[in-house]
Amino acid sequence: MNRLSTPELTILRKPTGVSGPMTSSDMAPPVGSRIGPHAVEENALSPARIGIGAISRHHAAFVQLYYAIEARRTSAMPLVVQFTSPTPHTGATTVASGYARVAADDCAQPVLFIDCNASAPIRRPAKQETGVPTLADVLRRGLPLADAIRPARDAKNLLWARLATGERPLLALGGDRLQSLLDMLRANYPVIVLDTPPTDVPEAAAVSRYCDGSVLVVEAGRTRQWEIENAKALLERLGGQPVGAVLNRERTLLPRWMGGH
Repeated sequence: MNRLSTPELTILRKPTGVSGPMTSSDMAPPVGSRIGPHAVEENALSPARIGIGAISRHHAAFVQLYYAIEARRTSAMPLVVQFTSPTPHTGATTVASGYARVAADDCAQPVLFIDCNASAPIRRPAKQETGVPTLADVLRRGLPLADAIRPARDAKNLLWARLATGERPLLALGGDRLQSLLDMLRANYPVIVLDTPPTDVPEAAAVSRYCDGSVLVVEAGRTRQWEIENAKALLERLGGQPVGAVLNRERTLLPRWMGGH
């Protein structure tokens, strides 16, 4: 594994912008709306480089987040990064997808985004197989993993896959099978992004041990400090490597005379 170094829990600030909340389905090939990252402030953690080539079209904070994680690499081996949160509805998918899109534009090989969140089971008529299978499906049937992987919406060099259907995809797959799956995927993808449920879902916290690093996405004015500290301690206790936290949806308040209202 390519464990990320983590001298301390770093807070990367991301205030709320013009875009609304997103789900992992927004990246999926079948349906979903275009991904629009939140606007962010410019004084977040500085990247090693910025505005180079295709990555210059991304919002600065997602570029900063990408290079902040790159700076913590301990080797050039493929990287598996988990995005999770201490509580639900913090915008973890928005942050994960923004990071994945920057990584895709900076990497020569495709980047893989895996949706590990709950979803409704796919109902198909008897004798009819339609739609994109999940990674769990192809593993169970002995099919190539590529059968479950499709290009992400509105992105180049970024691929998308769903881990499994149901309320608890990570639990359905199991730890040993997930580790084997990630080992196989590492052979083909330089960066693998896992968009997982919050850490209060036991298996979401446990999956951190199979990742090179975990990013906690917290919501300004809503997530409490003790929730962040408890989530970080839980990941560490289960063998994970929390590399930082992203403060999402922070609003910038202007005086009345500046706002004009």
